[in-house]
Amino acid sequence: MCELIDWNYLINFQESDDEWQPKVTIPFLLDTPCLKREFPLDIVVWNLNEEKLPTVKKVVEYVLANFGKLFETAWTGFYQYMCSHSMDEDIKEHTLTEFYQEQIDFEDPYYTIRLEINSDYLSDGAARYHFVVSTTCDYRKWMISDDDIRLFMRDNRCEAANTNNDDTQILEGMDFSDLYTFGEAEKAAFASVYEKMAQEGFRFAEPFQK
Repeated sequence: MCELIDWNYLINFQESDDEWQPKVTIPFLLDTPCLKREFPLDIVVWNLNEEKLPTVKKVVEYVLANFGKLFETAWTGFYQYMCSHSMDEDIKEHTLTEFYQEQIDFEDPYYTIRLEINSDYLSDGAARYHFVVSTTCDYRKWMISDDDIRLFMRDNRCEAANTNNDDTQILEGMDFSDLYTFGEAEKAAFASVYEKMAQEGFRFAEPFQK
């Protein structure tokens, strides 16, 4: 799928005065046990240049090749996290399948799911990236956020989640404990969720190899 990405466009965009996002969009298929659906995938890459391009390409190739399982890991983990840590009791009344089929807004004209990367945070061999998910704003249904959801990924796991009321969160940094209201407790909570999922037989994607 990487052959569909115009890397020169993304690099040149960084050097322009355009304040909009360095984005390309490719046709994609979300393929998970709970939901299979075609959608336009946005790929946003910040601070890209020729020197960082080989590393960024490797991370993007990894994410796209394992997208279904990585997204399933993030979205299912987020559901389990919300069920056990959310103050909203309505979450527990809905199934995981409903979480996929009713909470992802495939009709949003702005975006459905985004892969976002900050090239500056790929220098230590870890694949750090965000999934940003458009969520339903239909108040007649249960809803998890009217500001969309940002899932903070490291290699093959999600470490934290936040609403996406700031589109440039990935430019703020990747040290959650310093920059956001969540920190080590949030990471520990997600780790606990994944430990339980593993015990129940969930299979994770292979970890990223630098």
